[in-house]
Amino acid sequence: MPAGSGPLVTLPADQAAHPKTHNEWWYVVGHMRSGARTFGYEVTIFKFLDVRPPGFSSKVSIYRTDIAITDESGKQFHQKVTYYFPQSATLSASTLDARVGNASLVASGPNDLKLHAAFAKMGITLRLHSSRPPMYVGGRGYINFGTQFTYYYSLTDLASIGTITLNGRPHAVTGISWLDHQWGDWSWAGAKGWTWMALQLGNGIQLSLFDVRTFGLPITFASVLTKSGKTVTVPGVTIKSTGSWHSPHTGANYPSGWTVRIPSLKATFRIAPTVKDQELIAPSQPQGSYWEGSGRVTGKYGGRAVTGDSYTELTGYAGR
Repeated sequence: MPAGSGPLVTLPADQAAHPKTHNEWWYVVGHMRSGARTFGYEVTIFKFLDVRPPGFSSKVSIYRTDIAITDESGKQFHQKVTYYFPQSATLSASTLDARVGNASLVASGPNDLKLHAAFAKMGITLRLHSSRPPMYVGGRGYINFGTQFTYYYSLTDLASIGTITLNGRPHAVTGISWLDHQWGDWSWAGAKGWTWMALQLGNGIQLSLFDVRTFGLPITFASVLTKSGKTVTVPGVTIKSTGSWHSPHTGANYPSGWTVRIPSLKATFRIAPTVKDQELIAPSQPQGSYWEGSGRVTGKYGGRAVTGDSYTELTGYAGR
């Protein structure tokens, strides 16, 4: 890691795209409510430079959008993964203005974002506002990833308002969202896959949990955004599955339900998915499919009972 002790991410400048970086993504998930109905959602915009997709004889630059809506009340999951060539992508290097296909994430101010994504008869249109400091993941916004590194920050407490359209019917929603922005030049060969969790607790604490399965020692830790806005990173995290789910789409077997323990924080959490099937399916590339889903949290933090919302990401299970 570079010398020094301060954050290695500079905001708002680093909200923008990094043109020379090979791997970059903006990832937004959230928990939304419309009356008695609840939804989860995901919108991710990816940039991959100089890659060789299946069937290509030379390297190309590829962009990708992953869009999903979890109808928690109806126990239904709707998703679309789409690949694009550069002519369908516009990424600003001076401000946050990322547009790929039918997805866009645009900053209207340092703490205000506009998110839009659509596929078929599904849509997500939200205004997001951050009133808390960013989480500098790893303590400085820089973590090991496989055999290399990634710059990484999160906005973990985004007040959200707008519309979720489900099967052509719009629902006015409010809720809370979470943004991750990562970029770096790592090699995908360094990691077998990972379990990652975003936990938004009712006591005002947010946690980003990692269990990266590498070909050496696994990388496990938690970054915690405290009530005061300070990022604290702690080791000694264990994530154990309590069940499993077999995908009828890709044939993958995923963990389903988890117990998380962080002894140094006197924390034990139980995470239950709101819908079993929340797999995003990459067309013509099974290994690019993964499980990404909303969940509910119960347990203890600092020895005191807490509840909250979660998003969990499971990669490296499909296409084996």
